[in-house]
Amino acid sequence: MSGIEAVVAVLWVSGIIALTVWTSRRKARKKREAADSYAKLRTFAEGRGWNYQEVVERVAGGGPWWHRTTGVQGNNVVSGTHRGFGFRAHEVHERHNDMDDGVSTVNVHSCWCLELDVDLPDVRVHRDGLLDTLEHGRAMKVGVPQLDKDFHIVSRDEERARAVLLNGLAEFLMTDPRAPELQLHLSDGRLFAWRDRTALNSENLVGPLDYLVDAAGVMGISAPGRPARVP
Repeated sequence: MSGIEAVVAVLWVSGIIALTVWTSRRKARKKREAADSYAKLRTFAEGRGWNYQEVVERVAGGGPWWHRTTGVQGNNVVSGTHRGFGFRAHEVHERHNDMDDGVSTVNVHSCWCLELDVDLPDVRVHRDGLLDTLEHGRAMKVGVPQLDKDFHIVSRDEERARAVLLNGLAEFLMTDPRAPELQLHLSDGRLFAWRDRTALNSENLVGPLDYLVDAAGVMGISAPGRPARVP
């Protein structure tokens, strides 16, 4: 091996070692940051008189998992009462395994659930996108041009869903600045908000709950004052 080749080999090995050390430290730092964030979330929740659980095996899903009757595993679950409504907020950890390199990654999504205790049709409101029909099924037509253009709305009972939407919810969706970023689902007497690739923390926990309470208000639903069902 020539001197140049030896230098190149040393640099290559040093680079691999440096990358391995950097990756290990980065993972450790992210793990510490996540632990600190969840510790703050727990302190914040308990300071308000709410409950915090690291894992609940089965909770009602919302988001892509709205249809799973057996529920999904909830992580960092906070439950209690907000503005008179029982609620639950939780994360869903979606694990992906790369078959080529064996690397496992976890996507974290957040779901907020408000107890309504009112008989309402199942309605899923998504922001309109190119793949919505493939992902969520055929959209219903509400009859409000802006709403039908900007949102992809799906229901198994379109007649009842249309009545709910035209009774204030459609106007709320078209005018509230929070609507474009939070998917909204009505299911089984509950109202869900969903945010992809977002972890729960003490800063973002309350905002979506206020959004859900406001949405319930425009539908004429008052707070039942009961704790959240888990699941």
